[in-house]
Amino acid sequence: MSFTLAHLSDVHLGPLPRPRKRDLIGKRMLGFLNWQKRRRQYSRIYLDRLMADLAAQRPDHIAITGDLVNIALPAEFLLAKAWLETIGSPETVSVVPGNHDAYVRLRSDAGHRHWDAYMQSDWQNAGLIFEPHNGFPFVRRIGEVAIVGLSSAVPTMPLMASGRLGKRQLATMGLVLDALREEQLCRVILVHHPPLPGMSPWKSALHDARAAQLRFIQHGAELVLHGHAHRDSITPLVTPQGPLFVVGVASASSAFKRMGRIAR
Repeated sequence: MSFTLAHLSDVHLGPLPRPRKRDLIGKRMLGFLNWQKRRRQYSRIYLDRLMADLAAQRPDHIAITGDLVNIALPAEFLLAKAWLETIGSPETVSVVPGNHDAYVRLRSDAGHRHWDAYMQSDWQNAGLIFEPHNGFPFVRRIGEVAIVGLSSAVPTMPLMASGRLGKRQLATMGLVLDALREEQLCRVILVHHPPLPGMSPWKSALHDARAAQLRFIQHGAELVLHGHAHRDSITPLVTPQGPLFVVGVASASSAFKRMGRIAR
């Protein structure tokens, strides 16, 4: 069976909607000032060209590993939903949230919950998740491929961009990976933060990366896709089931010219 999976991350959709004064409180104010400095690092032109090229290649499925928005303004989530609808239906696109999508604490029905349809198990796999943790992990099956979506997105203090999966989500992931292995499916994990120890500085790291690494070794998987670092990377992990490759990708809207950082 031939299967093509396209991987995007760190979309950082722009331009930023005009914020209201009451929106720029606490961490959002720092983020807004930072965005003013960094906004030229991201280009909607690059993103649109990348998406046009992707559409021409007609992948079987598209995986997006977070950071669709910038400072979690309410209008940003609606813009991101509209953008998702232009690239595919929830049946052909899977999304997991990033730290910018959980930049500040929001109501449970707000924020990235606007994209719920892109972050849910399909009907074949809904029964695998007995104790969902805020809807994660989710499982989607496309032929012989099973996509397992994790959320490492949690609100953090200013100047922090770290993530956490949590014990409950990690435990459920282990059970899911075992069940999918019994069906001899190719298991592809989506997560925003680089999921192995030492892959990111502490302020932007997955703080339970060691526990995640242990689960990968114990339960196995075939591929892990992540973003967050804004650069291309391939990191092999040896497991009893065979090599597991952890693959990161540059920002989908990056205007950097350096190798490994340009939008792709």
